[in-house]
Amino acid sequence: MKNIKYTSLLFALCLMIAAGCGTDNKKAEKSAVPAPKAEKAVTYKNANPLPSVPKEKIQELWEKGTLVDYIFHNLPFSMSQDEPESIRTNLNYISPEPQEFIPSDCKPIGRQFFQIAGDIVLEADLYFSETCKFYVFVENEKPVFANKMNQAGQDFLQGMISQASGAQKQMQQQAQ
Repeated sequence: MKNIKYTSLLFALCLMIAAGCGTDNKKAEKSAVPAPKAEKAVTYKNANPLPSVPKEKIQELWEKGTLVDYIFHNLPFSMSQDEPESIRTNLNYISPEPQEFIPSDCKPIGRQFFQIAGDIVLEADLYFSETCKFYVFVENEKPVFANKMNQAGQDFLQGMISQASGAQKQMQQQAQ
């Protein structure tokens, strides 16, 4: 009878230990794996995907382009480039990869114009923020093509904006 009591007691103790260990492991597993974040639903400005700007249009500007203008919405400067090498460099910033959809929370920082002999052949809204780095090419103010901006283009814009911000701060300090 004593053996049965000890065996039952030992069995119950083992069950309690096993149950306790299983619970601790589950708690440890739960705390080790972070809960998935609720992702914000992404909405887009366009319902249909936008294609990439045609290669023929880029090639035409590569061969005949005479001017690239930048006009920024909220920055204290604009810029023009009329050297063939500068124009070609700007064309190289346009990735061949399309930006099919424009996220609703993305806003353009300016507009870029590509000209041949005084005629605007291509114009693009420049999107450049933490999560938005692309060109949306427009005709009659409607998006018709969109391409991602490559790293060289991102670096160029960041450098240009940083330089302008530095110059603006310097002018403000001198004015004081």
